[in-house]
Amino acid sequence: MIASQLGRVRFAAVCRSWRAAARCAPPVPALPWLLLSPRDCSGTKALLHCPENGAIVPLRFQSRAVVKCIVGCHDGGWVASSLPDPFRIMNLFSGAEVTLNKKQAVISCTSRYLGSGQGQILKVVFSGPPTSGECILAALTYNCGIALCIVGCPNTGWSVEGCPNKPIVDILFWNGELYSLLYDGHLIKFEIGVNEDGAPVIAATHWLVIQRIGRSISEGNYRDYVSYIFDLEGKFAMALRRQWLPNHDPFFKVFKLVDIHGPYACYKHKWLEVTSLGDHALFLGETFSKAVHVAGNMPGSIKIYYSHNCWLGQNTVVSSDKVFFTISNDNVDHTYYKRDDTNNEVTDDGDYAKRIRSVGYFKKGCLDGGMWIIPPNL
Repeated sequence: MIASQLGRVRFAAVCRSWRAAARCAPPVPALPWLLLSPRDCSGTKALLHCPENGAIVPLRFQSRAVVKCIVGCHDGGWVASSLPDPFRIMNLFSGAEVTLNKKQAVISCTSRYLGSGQGQILKVVFSGPPTSGECILAALTYNCGIALCIVGCPNTGWSVEGCPNKPIVDILFWNGELYSLLYDGHLIKFEIGVNEDGAPVIAATHWLVIQRIGRSISEGNYRDYVSYIFDLEGKFAMALRRQWLPNHDPFFKVFKLVDIHGPYACYKHKWLEVTSLGDHALFLGETFSKAVHVAGNMPGSIKIYYSHNCWLGQNTVVSSDKVFFTISNDNVDHTYYKRDDTNNEVTDDGDYAKRIRSVGYFKKGCLDGGMWIIPPNL
């Protein structure tokens, strides 16, 4: 058995009998790959990093537009691209593209602060395969809250739903329903209905009553503090990167949402910390959050891989042992760094925290530490 996804891709490319056998065998779940930037000047090439075995492989795109700004992805190599216009959904590996009408190519909205204009997309999530005529797209925007559209409606565009008083930091389709996580930690569940034109709209909003997590320490760069929601073995889960202990760098904690039972309970739900991801690994980025079954294929005990949007000036000195990869492009070197959290247990003045080991990818002089994509199963 060829263990790694990269090995299966390479072998299938040259072995006809392997391709025939692979079509009959159950698909092996693909692990996310990290799409590195910058790309070449033509915009048609990029490099992929495979955390499964540490390899760097080239990828040639079928279209220039898709490599500029990926705001979401789905299993099988599907990605959503927002820049340059128009909004597109296509497959990085096959070049196939989902047909969208003109109304779906741009989100138009009116903001009480910015007036009328085009909504800037921060993240897109899919309710199902984008090739399905029933796939609902939910977009988190910079200035217009959440917007919805359905791929199979030829004459409808995006329905803009506005935003709550607090900023939204992540969105997720889970068990067929849409959720949003706010900056202050509140969780909202949306009921989705349809209007007279058949376009999806938010029919109801439910603020979940959840017992809050203990406070972290509010120090340092706010970009070090990130929040993600995702599915973990069928449970609703959240990952937070905070400074949990004084005099220590921020690190991740993972929580599952559980119900609280009892007639006198003040809260209906609470966040229960988990200190092990079992046979899963967690992949996190600005437009990506997904837990994947790894079956022991990942190196060491690393369980969280994240693309870190930190800002390091070009003159910032980074230890040479953190250099991960250097790209030379137009006489300019772009160096990626990898921060490996090797400390599992942290003690400070009697405090104790169990840490899930993580690895972060970042780049000097840029907020782009790479984007996660999911290749096709083989």
